[in-house]
Amino acid sequence: MSQSKTKLTDKQVQMRLDLPNLKPIEQEFDGGQVCSDGGLLILRKADQVLGLCENASVAMSDNRRPDLIKHSILDMFRQRIFGIVAGYEDCNDASQLRFDAMHQLAVGREGVLASQPSLSRFENLADRITNAALQKLLIHTYVKRTGKAPRVLRLAMDTTCDEAYGRQQMIEFSGFYDTYCYAPLFVFTEDGFPLWAQLRTGAVNPIQDAILAIRAIVRDLRISWSSTRIELSADAGFASGELFDTLEDLDITYFIAAARHSGFAYHAEKLVLRCRDEFEAFGSQGPALKKYGIVRDRAEVKAALKRKEQAMRFASKEEGRMQELFEAELYIRRFGEFRYMAREWSKERRVIFKVEFSMTGPETRFVITNCENGSPRKLYEERYCPRAQCENWIKDLKLYMKSGRTSCQEFEANQFRLFLHVFAYILSWEVRKRAKLKAMTVETFRLQLLKIGVLVKRTSRKFSLHLASEFAWRDQFLIAWQKI
Repeated sequence: MSQSKTKLTDKQVQMRLDLPNLKPIEQEFDGGQVCSDGGLLILRKADQVLGLCENASVAMSDNRRPDLIKHSILDMFRQRIFGIVAGYEDCNDASQLRFDAMHQLAVGREGVLASQPSLSRFENLADRITNAALQKLLIHTYVKRTGKAPRVLRLAMDTTCDEAYGRQQMIEFSGFYDTYCYAPLFVFTEDGFPLWAQLRTGAVNPIQDAILAIRAIVRDLRISWSSTRIELSADAGFASGELFDTLEDLDITYFIAAARHSGFAYHAEKLVLRCRDEFEAFGSQGPALKKYGIVRDRAEVKAALKRKEQAMRFASKEEGRMQELFEAELYIRRFGEFRYMAREWSKERRVIFKVEFSMTGPETRFVITNCENGSPRKLYEERYCPRAQCENWIKDLKLYMKSGRTSCQEFEANQFRLFLHVFAYILSWEVRKRAKLKAMTVETFRLQLLKIGVLVKRTSRKFSLHLASEFAWRDQFLIAWQKI
């Protein structure tokens, strides 16, 4: 005779805690249909405005037998994307969340949602054609959402590392990241919308993929915005004569960093020496320099860094350690420019640079551009430096949206999974954008606008959601809801 074990959920387990100076505390899971993701419907509202999930579901072919389908492609899109935004990036979480009332309402179903095996099969339905269509959907969604053509569209391009912990298809060893990984390529607009999200092997040629991506983006953008001027900024990994030629052919203004080498250092030497003289004129002794303004003795730099650390360690807590450190540190900052013709370039180009001289010596940064107007300082600070914000957006994707969960066996399935995380990011971006919460990270958005306790009541006529009365960010949620 077979025996069955009694589940803890079948029999209530009383949980008791005695604290000093308080009455006994008892807790049980008998509060009714109470959910912890009471803000999920704000995502559904944003999805209705963008039409993101509905358009994405059209891009995927469904070869299942119609008479056996329980969960549509659209429902699984929404279930997966809403779950990722809420912090449940793993398909295994669906085993419990499929019974959650708020997730069911957000998807638009009254019954049980798809299980983990169903969602895993759903992710592996994607092929190259599906992913190509979803790539175009990113650009189409931004154009539709923006409406009127902007006068200038500024883009930032960067890549990152998704480490591989198994034997996924097309993983390769990256010498730059020193691991087996994928190296996704992202292109963001200046307000943080991802126009391009391409999964690539770790040892891929970054320049070739960047050229293909920029050509595709510009082609699709100029169908709707033919008169919009496009600018692109990127780090030194994309500094290539081939990319410069492509951007100039496409009439794109670019600001791309370049690594320091002897040719650049030769042209910057005079400004470096001038900064050193100004630094020493204030009474501070700068490190000894050799040819091209390079520090002569690296041990001297290490000693200066040690003195800097000691100043921070012994700074007064009342004043604030970091503030006192920065007030005590002296540095001279100057900007310059020159014309340069590299061996692999097709023509001479403008190079702007920044020199920052402190007690650790000179720090020189170079940026190559085809913009002939504007001072070096203005171009560097206002047109190139905002590129660094792109790294924060990638951090949001990786740390909070868990876009690095590319653990499917097939490469196209992993590319599709990357799109799911990007679409989830877009929904949170839309809410934050409309509610004017641009400085809010994805994790803060999740905690302050999604994680709300709610009691779900269902009658024959309607669903009644009773959100927590003492929710700390109630006013902020109401403003966000009204703005969408």
